[in-house]
Amino acid sequence: MKWKELIDIKMEEWLLIISTLFIVALVFLQVLSRYVFNISVGWSAELARYLLIWITWISMSYTIRKNDHIKITLLVDRLPVNVQKVVQVLVVLLWSVFAFVMAIVGTQVVQTLKLMGQKTSTLGLPMWVVYLIIPIGGVLMLIRLVQRLYFIFKPEKIVVSGD
Repeated sequence: MKWKELIDIKMEEWLLIISTLFIVALVFLQVLSRYVFNISVGWSAELARYLLIWITWISMSYTIRKNDHIKITLLVDRLPVNVQKVVQVLVVLLWSVFAFVMAIVGTQVVQTLKLMGQKTSTLGLPMWVVYLIIPIGGVLMLIRLVQRLYFIFKPEKIVVSGD
């Protein structure tokens, strides 16, 4: 598999797996240290919370790529195929507006937080690092939405069975 294909297909998946495993390890460390050793590792809960936020934004891009978002298709499925494509394009365009707004507004929030110099309470991380996922997530979603448009119009391969 080429690097381009690995990044296109597996990037978000691996980020999500690694982040989730890291959160599980952090929470386990917190429980173990608190209830077995009577020592609180305060930064672990904060880091787990911020990682969960990052996972949420990356998951949006991942589910767009897999076309796995929750949909109510009761009416759309009854429409002619051409009209279904029009509806799909409209949905992708609405998603794109959301992703674009998140990328722009998220960038503005990050810039403001950089100027303010605000830090997280326990880790002491610059707060803009936590919020950086908003514009990153918006851009990732836009990339996946362009791919979704391509897949909507991509001609289907006709499979001929060898009877």
